[in-house]
Amino acid sequence: MVIVQLMGSWCPNCLDESKFLVNYLEYNQNKDLAVLALAFEQAKTKERALQSIERLKDRIGISYPILLAQYGSYDKKKAQQKLPMLNHVLSYPTTIFVDKKGEVRKIHTGFNGSATGKKYEEFKLEFDSFLTGLLSE
Repeated sequence: MVIVQLMGSWCPNCLDESKFLVNYLEYNQNKDLAVLALAFEQAKTKERALQSIERLKDRIGISYPILLAQYGSYDKKKAQQKLPMLNHVLSYPTTIFVDKKGEVRKIHTGFNGSATGKKYEEFKLEFDSFLTGLLSE
């Protein structure tokens, strides 16, 4: 199964979600689980966008691939054009859960980081339960 993260290095909630994913993968290693991020960067050049992505990866220890999906704008309408199979790209981050058969099983928009207290704790439990279920199929 694959988790696809739509994000940007400029996005505070994306940073929080990336930290969560790094931590989750560290403590829940599973050969059947892969994470891939698509970065929508505001940097004006491809080179600067790639530098921002590398800084983010280095800063928080991201080991999963982050592909540059768009630079020069993080406009959600432009992102939608790149991913027409989604109804809307409402916000960053957006997380897409794809099962072992290649079917999209869930799309989660936004991220409530650790500062949200109870919401974050509920999210962690739901995330783990959902992934455990998908991986056991």
